[in-house]
Amino acid sequence: MSETTRRKEDQALPAPNPDGNVWPRQSCPAFTPRSSAAEKTCWYCVYADFHLDKPRALDVGVCYYPKKQLKQGGTKE
Repeated sequence: MSETTRRKEDQALPAPNPDGNVWPRQSCPAFTPRSSAAEKTCWYCVYADFHLDKPRALDVGVCYYPKKQLKQGGTKE
């Protein structure tokens, strides 16, 4: 499937989207993987918050680029 026929939510971002919505299949040039990331998408990016540490993860997350997410111990990645 070409980039132009993909849904907007599934297209790669041309730049980070700070404080904006990101979808699981999106990725951007500032992608930095979480530990043991399986794919190169925002879902696995340390800058995207999908509430993965909560009982129920979100489908649509928020980009916190360039602020990195805190690890559970309170230290920055």
